[in-house]
Amino acid sequence: MMQVRKGFTLVELLIVIVIIGILASAMMLSSGSATAAAEASTIVSDLRSMKAASLMLYADSMDYFNVSPVPPLSTTYLKPYVDNPDKYNSGGNYKFTKDASYKWWVGYNLIGRTPEVKNKLEGKAKSIGLFGAVGNLSSTNAYKATNASVWMVAR
Repeated sequence: MMQVRKGFTLVELLIVIVIIGILASAMMLSSGSATAAAEASTIVSDLRSMKAASLMLYADSMDYFNVSPVPPLSTTYLKPYVDNPDKYNSGGNYKFTKDASYKWWVGYNLIGRTPEVKNKLEGKAKSIGLFGAVGNLSSTNAYKATNASVWMVAR
């Protein structure tokens, strides 16, 4: 009579562990790209929220901002118009300013962001209106991954 073995051999277990390791490493590689895309989308979404907040601010305070010289702008003005005001503290990564022609700009300081995030933003720049510097709306000034900050026209 033949004896029936229960369980797996060591070789079979090692093969399963190697296959699981290969699949896990493939998932880690693909999730890095997804993380960069998610970060870039969050930055763009926050810029759009700031843009909407700045338009509401302008509608509520038109007389205040239609004087010459225009008072300095700060993210502090936007706090009543956003869901998470602490995110937009003055001195943080988010910026709110104006240029010489009195256009309003919202921006984000990209210090500490990975090159992958910056490249994702560059890929979206022309289609959604991201710029690398305040003051020039020409297509030659579209955001590039080498810029230190990304800007969007608010008004």
